[in-house]
Amino acid sequence: MLSWPMLIPLHEIVATRRDEIVRRWTEQVRGTLASESFPTPELVDHIPRFLDEIAAGLRETALTGHPPKLVVTAPGHGEQRLRLGFSLDSVVREYGMLRAAIIDVAMDADSPPALDELHVVFDLIIDGISHAVTEYARHRDAEMQRQANEHFAFVAHELRNPVGSAMTALELLRSPGTLPPDEFLIGSLERSLRHVKKLIDESLRVARFASGIDLRREWVTLDDLAAELELGARPEARAKGMDLIVHLTSHERVFLDRRLVSSAVGNLLHNAIKFTRPAGAVELRMHVDGARLIIEVADCCGGLPPGEVEQAFSPFVRLDAEREGFGLGLSIAKQAVDAHGGAIRVQNLPRKGCVFALELPVGDEGPGA
Repeated sequence: MLSWPMLIPLHEIVATRRDEIVRRWTEQVRGTLASESFPTPELVDHIPRFLDEIAAGLRETALTGHPPKLVVTAPGHGEQRLRLGFSLDSVVREYGMLRAAIIDVAMDADSPPALDELHVVFDLIIDGISHAVTEYARHRDAEMQRQANEHFAFVAHELRNPVGSAMTALELLRSPGTLPPDEFLIGSLERSLRHVKKLIDESLRVARFASGIDLRREWVTLDDLAAELELGARPEARAKGMDLIVHLTSHERVFLDRRLVSSAVGNLLHNAIKFTRPAGAVELRMHVDGARLIIEVADCCGGLPPGEVEQAFSPFVRLDAEREGFGLGLSIAKQAVDAHGGAIRVQNLPRKGCVFALELPVGDEGPGA
């Protein structure tokens, strides 16, 4: 007489093979939503505890027939993904990949999930997506409101000092005994006006991104894009006596807004050169991986202090208070990437530097020949 193997309940598989599910999920996410260099602890985040909740929900359903709403870790996951620069689309796709990993592990255990078990997993995954997206959007909207409230006060404060200096220099130039013109006063006036112009220009760029952008996609070869970025950054690197190294391992055409991407990466290169230690090097790496363009900018800044990784992409936050600047470069880069439906992240390498990674979809038309 033939004997069929006894199927293992899905809640037991999720509970006892949780690490295997997490491993498979991590491999899928690394290949699509996160770069290979993304740290595992930050990537895995709340997933193990969420799997515990799914196992508990399956077990409760098997006993009572009524699945409870046990999802409590998803809101924290959504808020953490916002801080790390994940797009909302990426958060939703993460949960879909988790469901697929659960089913794959169950199939490998020769215990295909029953239909009612699949319904429970699906319901809990949808519940997790709902909680994560709601928290993501709540924190995002609150942050945008906070930034809007602070914006005018910040601009007014930053404008006050250079305008005051310019007015003082102008008054002194008008006073008797300053002919021929005093070069120091002229220099002070010029510096103050340049400072004002730079703040206004960068504030307008932030306002333009915040008000919405119509993407102007076009076909661009990676060779041309890399050459344009190198041309813009090399003089600054040379002036500081450091190397700018460009690694281009792909030569495809990509369909994107060249102006926005150049602005985003140009800001990253400017920051990398500004913060890299003397005699250090800045690297620009570009390649196409499937349907996504990966651009990385690596510096030798010595790494970020604890707690500042999460603040890196907030407007008006300067990662080094002793350096000049308005803290808008990384925010501008993030908004340009968001407009493409991509993601931007930073990997902190303590005592060494940082790697800023942009992941951009190559466009609806896909990569060109």
